[in-house]
Amino acid sequence: MKSYGTGVGTQTVQYSIYKADVVNDGKLPINFGGIKIEDAPDSEFYTPGMLSFYGKNEGSNCEGFKLNLENPDNFQKVLNYLLNKKDKFKLVFDNGKDSVERARVFSGKQNNITYLVLSMVNEKGKKVGYVEAISAKETPLLTSRLGGVFQYYNDYLQYRKNKAANFSYLDFIKETDDKFYKENNNLK
Repeated sequence: MKSYGTGVGTQTVQYSIYKADVVNDGKLPINFGGIKIEDAPDSEFYTPGMLSFYGKNEGSNCEGFKLNLENPDNFQKVLNYLLNKKDKFKLVFDNGKDSVERARVFSGKQNNITYLVLSMVNEKGKKVGYVEAISAKETPLLTSRLGGVFQYYNDYLQYRKNKAANFSYLDFIKETDDKFYKENNNLK
């Protein structure tokens, strides 16, 4: 596998990015939770080919992946899958507004993977976005992906380092009593 572009991570730990769109002329069939990821409507590009993997050690291991979902139907199906499979995924962070950008973080109950889901509105007014899945043990990789609308989740992770293991994002909001954390929170 050949790495693509610059790496991600921290100063001390770097991960290379490996694109999957070189496989089969970009027509690599991709599924997420049994959902077939398809082309974006009216697209001349095979956008599901925008699947990339994060790895160290020259790509011998995959520590995470990012799947861009430019097809609004696919994005909604994947989001619904994560929201509705409560036996597999726990929604631990939900911040922002659907009309602009909304960041969600799910914790994999069975696989110890953290899922970052960003939804945004495309130029046609449809909701699209991406899913990043990162092994929970890969803290430098996870931390490097928590900028922008995920920054509040990063703040929470830093804050809870000296707290009990079950200290939730809602506990963080109550304890810090910060209006910025409160105003965009969608968790109940």
